[in-house]
Amino acid sequence: MKPFTYVVPNSLAEAAEAAAAAETIVKGAGLDVIDRMKERLLTPATVVNLLPLKDAMAGIGAEADGAVRIGALATLTQLEQHPALADRALAGLRESAAITATPLVRNRATVAGNLLQFTRCWYVRSEAHKCLHGRRGPICLAMNGDNRYHSVLGYLDCARVHPSNLAPALLALGAEYTTVQNGPDGLKQPKRRALAELFPEQPVAEANEHTLQDGEIVTAIHVPKQPAGARSWYAESREKQSFDWATTACAVRVVMDGGTITAADLVLGAVSPVPRPRPDAARLLVGEKPNDALFQKVAEAAFAGAIPLSHNAYKLPVGKAIVREALHKVTE
Repeated sequence: MKPFTYVVPNSLAEAAEAAAAAETIVKGAGLDVIDRMKERLLTPATVVNLLPLKDAMAGIGAEADGAVRIGALATLTQLEQHPALADRALAGLRESAAITATPLVRNRATVAGNLLQFTRCWYVRSEAHKCLHGRRGPICLAMNGDNRYHSVLGYLDCARVHPSNLAPALLALGAEYTTVQNGPDGLKQPKRRALAELFPEQPVAEANEHTLQDGEIVTAIHVPKQPAGARSWYAESREKQSFDWATTACAVRVVMDGGTITAADLVLGAVSPVPRPRPDAARLLVGEKPNDALFQKVAEAAFAGAIPLSHNAYKLPVGKAIVREALHKVTE
């Protein structure tokens, strides 16, 4: 591992100032960062540790407008168990946190870290492979290589998938995120944006998994107050019962009025370089009563336009089954 300077800030302003320097990264728990540094995929000159700022960045609680504010350093265990997230409308978010990795990881891993983690593609994560996304080679090696866990939707010149469990659930709930950044006169005013803006519209190779500028720090996630009758769920497939990455995932949010669905959102995970909202599929639910035939139709629409690679065609039937499972759970 290359030597680096380790910064332990006393305030968010100090962290933002340090993060603005060239060749600097920030970390929370550092579960992903340390793995990449060991492989020499990351060779920063400076690492800024945000964990000392937990008092300012780790809380979970209600805001004045009824939204829920989730600190960037809140752990997945806190997300799963916090009473502010007990409403059925937020069940999908709790579930996405509850089934991630293992209890040991969930006790340490942070919300922002889960959202911002680097792809788990074995080609880009191995220094031995010279792939396009790792900026070490001319092509995406997964396109014609071992692509069992790679994209079937929305990929261009790189077939990586986004590994976040939380992102689909938060997107389905219409979440927002807040960031801070250092400026010429110190800390700039915080920016609050739709969470969808955190992920690139065109996820090309060599571009980051997120749209943050250098030195920009995520401080909080905001889940808006959900309407009456709202409920959500998250489901995923994987090869092992625990400590495994999803092969397909689906987050859904519906609003029920009596037995009729009046609004719906559906987001796929683990099948594209970014979490993939499927609004056309979600619209098929609106005005309908839950039933098997409807859910089958929605599942087919969710994977419309999918182009599987040589070893991952299984993601289509499995992914459709996961969509149906999520829809059955959210409407039962």
